Amino acid sequence: MLKCRFRAESGVYEGTVRDDGYYADGKQFNPEDVELLSPCTPSKIIAAGMNSGEHHSNIIDEEYQKPEFPTFFFEAPSSVIPSGGKIVKHETVDFLDYEGEIAIVIGEECKRVAEAEALEYVEGYTCFNDVSARDWNVLEAQWARAKSMDTFSPLGPYLQTEIDLPLSLETRVNDKVRQRADTTAFFYDVPELVSIASEFFTLHPGDVIATGTVPGTAGEAVEHEEWSTAVPELALDPGDVVEVEVEGVGVLRNEVAHF
Repeated sequence: MLKCRFRAESGVYEGTVRDDGYYADGKQFNPEDVELLSPCTPSKIIAAGMNSGEHHSNIIDEEYQKPEFPTFFFEAPSSVIPSGGKIVKHETVDFLDYEGEIAIVIGEECKRVAEAEALEYVEGYTCFNDVSARDWNVLEAQWARAKSMDTFSPLGPYLQTEIDLPLSLETRVNDKVRQRADTTAFFYDVPELVSIASEFFTLHPGDVIATGTVPGTAGEAVEHEEWSTAVPELALDPGDVVEVEVEGVGVLRNEVAHF
């Protein structure tokens, strides 16, 4: 089932997506007449870093082995925008990057859940773009500014609740494919990520765990130590359109805009 959230004249609705429109509270809504919102409202976004060996091998120019544990960092819920929202390139940012990802959406509160039971607490999946300011990645040891500026967490368009793993992912910039992979490329799969995250954080309905990006980001076009000065042609500029597509979910589409 595809779920959606949208704002109409009479308020905010949570509904389902069908071929002939959105349905909520027994009523049909024309998608053209409503404002699509992100499909969930997370109390926290837990992002898994360094979860794709090929992606990180491309950055450090040597084989990257599975880490002892996944690297987690938080992204601010205030940075979330829906499909159709504008990614704003802050005036301090020269090197703006895309990171197409699959987002796990929690459906039931859980704490210290076993890996074998983890999928029971997952409501579904959606698309995520972990927009990154590479300038700030280099300037600061912590990634709050690099990853959580306003508009840096596009999420949507819909939440798919009836889908089986593995899932495929494709990221396009101005209709050109930049990233293509599936969940089999991850060091830590969905049940492992949910289980490990729940060991440290209570997960609430609507919370998001981003599975990590895959090869093809603009950051791979330059040496890691040169990120502070080099801006490759693949970096995002105002006017660019980024699309992240997850099979069975839909296409998360966002245009880059000036600050």
